[in-house]
Amino acid sequence: MGGRLSLLKRRKQKYLFESKQALKVSLILLIAGVFLGQPGNLIVIAIPNLEDGFRLGFPPLITMLGGILLGPWWGLALGGTLDFVSVFLWHGGENYIFSFGLLVMLRGFLAGFIFNHLFSEFNWKSLITSILVPYIVTTAIGFPLALNYVFGTPIWENVYTRLTFQALVTPIYILIAYFIVKGIKEGRKVRELNEQLEKLLKVDELTGLSTRRHFNEFLGKMVALSHRQGRPLSVIMADFDEFKKINDSFGHLVGDRVLAAAGEIFKSEIRYEDMAGRMGGEEFAIVLPGIDISGANEVAERIREKIKDLKLDPLVNPISLTLGVAQLKAGETASELLDSADKALYQGKEQGKDVVVKDYKKL
Repeated sequence: MGGRLSLLKRRKQKYLFESKQALKVSLILLIAGVFLGQPGNLIVIAIPNLEDGFRLGFPPLITMLGGILLGPWWGLALGGTLDFVSVFLWHGGENYIFSFGLLVMLRGFLAGFIFNHLFSEFNWKSLITSILVPYIVTTAIGFPLALNYVFGTPIWENVYTRLTFQALVTPIYILIAYFIVKGIKEGRKVRELNEQLEKLLKVDELTGLSTRRHFNEFLGKMVALSHRQGRPLSVIMADFDEFKKINDSFGHLVGDRVLAAAGEIFKSEIRYEDMAGRMGGEEFAIVLPGIDISGANEVAERIREKIKDLKLDPLVNPISLTLGVAQLKAGETASELLDSADKALYQGKEQGKDVVVKDYKKL
């Protein structure tokens, strides 16, 4: 049972490139493979007792790299396409042999399957196996059988010659593939770390709302846009009433649950173009582009009522929220707009809390 679970877990391993990038990468590999498959780009290796020697080319490596980087089915498609295009372009369509094309497709598929589904991580063992096994199966076994079937070439002599050739070639393939895959994986790790860092800077982990920094950046842009277009822009500031009592009476874990639930309520009550942010502690803010103070007041009232209806164990008394609403005035800055909403909020605190107060200044 444990072995089955382990295999299933490996099958879920992400490929080095996502599906959106796979087509672009496969096209790059295809172009490189066709170019390197040109007869003038091949390297001739002389082997003792062999009159013609062997030509070293990189299309086999590119096919296996396709499977390793993109997955077995992409490796299969890349191998078949690369072989077909290369033969027709460099040798003429009359020289295309279907059985050879199938072996090239198998090579790409096996490399992708072994690397992505039989191994859970990238290391020398996984890469050597992913290159060596498909290359031996197709080049040392499959091609001699195909050559014997098509041209009557002796099988065992061809197998011995190809194994000798592979002993020279596969270390080169493995070294090249190792540094390519290693470079791609390290680049991907850096990219993922940057994405995680960017997300941490933009999203509050507890509530799922924007961080203060991201919110202020967005608000600044919306204020400039509102002044330029002459459209209304409103802001809501919200703060829990007597939140310290919740933490003191029930602990910070319960307090965190309240904040997380509030985050879900905020997100459910705003539009896609709006933004809600956690400004710090139990204080929140919402920016509503294109909404005047009356519309913002309606949003604030809905949020206040939903917070009051919130039921969370072991809380007994209703949770309340006081909110201040302000609309952008002519020539007003983002910080001044926030300050207006904040003053309205604290006016509500002085009035007895659990209320929504509009900005007392004239528009």
